[in-house]
Amino acid sequence: MKRLQHSEVDAGICRRRSPRLHPQIHASDEGATVVSRRSTRLHPQTHTSDDGARVIRRPRGCRGNLLDNNDDMLWEILLRLPPQPSSLLRASTVCKRWRRVATDPEFLRCFRAHHRKAPLLGLLVCGNNHEKEFHSVMDPPNRIPPKRFILGHYNKPRYYVLSCRHGRVLIEDIKSKEVVVCDPITGEQHRLSVPPEFDMNNLSGAVLCAAGEQGHVHGSCHSSPFKVVMLSMYIHNNRRPLVRVFSSETGKWGNLISIETQPKIIYGPCSSNTLVGNAVYWLSRYGRHDIVEFDLEGQNLSLIKGPRRMNDFGICQCQIIQIDDSIVGVAILSYHDIQVWRREVNSEGVSIWFSQRTVALHNILNTLPQISETIPWNRLMGYDDDTNAIFLYMHNSAYMIQLKSMHSTKLDVRYSREYYPFRSFYLQGDHSSFVFMY
Repeated sequence: MKRLQHSEVDAGICRRRSPRLHPQIHASDEGATVVSRRSTRLHPQTHTSDDGARVIRRPRGCRGNLLDNNDDMLWEILLRLPPQPSSLLRASTVCKRWRRVATDPEFLRCFRAHHRKAPLLGLLVCGNNHEKEFHSVMDPPNRIPPKRFILGHYNKPRYYVLSCRHGRVLIEDIKSKEVVVCDPITGEQHRLSVPPEFDMNNLSGAVLCAAGEQGHVHGSCHSSPFKVVMLSMYIHNNRRPLVRVFSSETGKWGNLISIETQPKIIYGPCSSNTLVGNAVYWLSRYGRHDIVEFDLEGQNLSLIKGPRRMNDFGICQCQIIQIDDSIVGVAILSYHDIQVWRREVNSEGVSIWFSQRTVALHNILNTLPQISETIPWNRLMGYDDDTNAIFLYMHNSAYMIQLKSMHSTKLDVRYSREYYPFRSFYLQGDHSSFVFMY
């Protein structure tokens, strides 16, 4: 990235200042340079000297300001715009020079790296009958119309959502015995035939970006390679989890991975998955406090017993979460509070669960009355593993709660079976090109 440098005029030195500040006048005695600067917003700069110094003048018709004529500073300023869809679009309409910087691929890469995490554009809401609808959580002009969230043919109820991560959605097509990787921004779709050893009625899956270059920031992964992890908890008469991984780089499914010992679990599909470090986790939907772990790096599949407290609650009240750096945890939603459990592994490789914190719901949700005779009905609706936030529905309202700060945000989203958070950079110069905005 370019760096700002001090400009020198003979013996005198003029330091560049913010264009928002008033210009300064530097004077010196005989033989030195005199630099006179008018407002950068109204007039061009003129440098004069008394004794043979260089004179720099601009034509009177030039009305360019410091930002227009200094790409270094413009780059730095635009880099700090919020990562909302309309930010760079508005900046690019100022003039051709601004548009050139705002659409520069190198600038867009630095813009994503500067902000590190893509903004939450909305939630993919899935109902009990597998109907799907995108709900934007942003205000105009950043609100995205549902029709611009492109799932095409797979928006119909008979197609099931399995996963949503890194700007892609994984959908199951039972009739065709396929899974489909959809990019809702570009409309691009990849159909993958499910290996024959998997039972389509007991299928779970995860999609994730497989980009390995240094400095890659998830959120604009349209052209990046991806992986699909397929999990089946039941195969013929053998009740054991099975996993295979598809790589878009090779275009093939990997080897079949299973658990050698016969686990005593009830077969069935799992809940939505959570990515923690290099491992994907599922809660067994019908197995009591069972957690399925697949290590992407070691290609190892295992079962973990969750905290015993999970036995007192259904799958709709429990969520696998990330605590600190790549440490697995579980959030349990009761009628009165949220409990956060932390997993640690002892020297013998045995998982031990510790209660990390318990926070009363009426201390989190400002609109929630004190728990009295009427016990509220509540449900966990989803989890954002990019920001460690859970989504819950309570008292006819949806909320997003940051588990670290326990700060809550009320969302204008209807009740449904499950929420899938969708995060992505929508930037001028990317595939989207803002054509979807209001």
